[in-house]
Amino acid sequence: MSKAQDAMILRGKADTLKIKVIEIGTEEVKYKLWPVDEGMPVMVERKDRINKIIMSNGTVMRFSESEFANASNYTNQRKMAIKMDLFSLLSGTTSIAYEQNIEPGRSWEVGVGMIGLGFNTNETTSPNSGAFFRAGYKFINQPDYYLKGMRYTHIMKGAYIRPEVVAHFYSNKGSTTTYDIPVYNSTTGVYTANQTITKSTTSYSGYAFMLNFGKQWVFSDVFLVDFFVGAGIGSGNSRTTQNSVSTTTVTSSTSYGFYDDYSNSIDLGTGAGMLVNHEGNVGFATQMGLKLGILIGGLTEEK
Repeated sequence: MSKAQDAMILRGKADTLKIKVIEIGTEEVKYKLWPVDEGMPVMVERKDRINKIIMSNGTVMRFSESEFANASNYTNQRKMAIKMDLFSLLSGTTSIAYEQNIEPGRSWEVGVGMIGLGFNTNETTSPNSGAFFRAGYKFINQPDYYLKGMRYTHIMKGAYIRPEVVAHFYSNKGSTTTYDIPVYNSTTGVYTANQTITKSTTSYSGYAFMLNFGKQWVFSDVFLVDFFVGAGIGSGNSRTTQNSVSTTTVTSSTSYGFYDDYSNSIDLGTGAGMLVNHEGNVGFATQMGLKLGILIGGLTEEK
């Protein structure tokens, strides 16, 4: 009979219970305490309270703390996704992200964006050009209460918190055209004025630590939608180089006497999908995104 003895270790307990396993169900384990007696009652223990059972033949059975954390519930689901941020396209950026699930309730995500490859909605400014990078770790939320048999409908679905770091590097080219007050030449009968064109290139670099709050929906293990808003702290720097060229313009118009000082404005940060301060100070940073994606990778069969 001693060879038929099993052992069970409960969570948070150092002692090993000597038992005889009667039945292992989907949610609970039935057993009798050792040594087994016909008149001894059958005991029942929930599987989420059991750390492991060592069978008499040496086989070790380990149990998850809850069905949410039981990886075997998600063996037939895809656990990788490629996503594109739709909001970034409106700010002149193409942003692509890759997410990899590592265990129930945990994923990591990295992203890269090409600033200037998108729709520039501000026609008064020249487009930004550059790139940004982001990396984060996702914690998927569990319900406030637990019912028997509850688990995620999909391992990559649910509300989450995602801390991440973001860095962007981009530049903007603009020009400023100024005219001196025209001077009338009575001999030739025309106005002349000096025109100065100043071309400038401003380079921006910025970084931020963000805390994002979002929710991800998965449809048929094929498509997903990911919406999030984030807040954090960030900073950045900017550097401008200029080159001026002066020329003389001539006109016969008597209504030419005006002064024009036009300068392209620079939209700070929107090309990177993140608003930060580029004056070298640490300040408040915000972002928002709506991603559409597809799930990739083969299905993992349970062994």
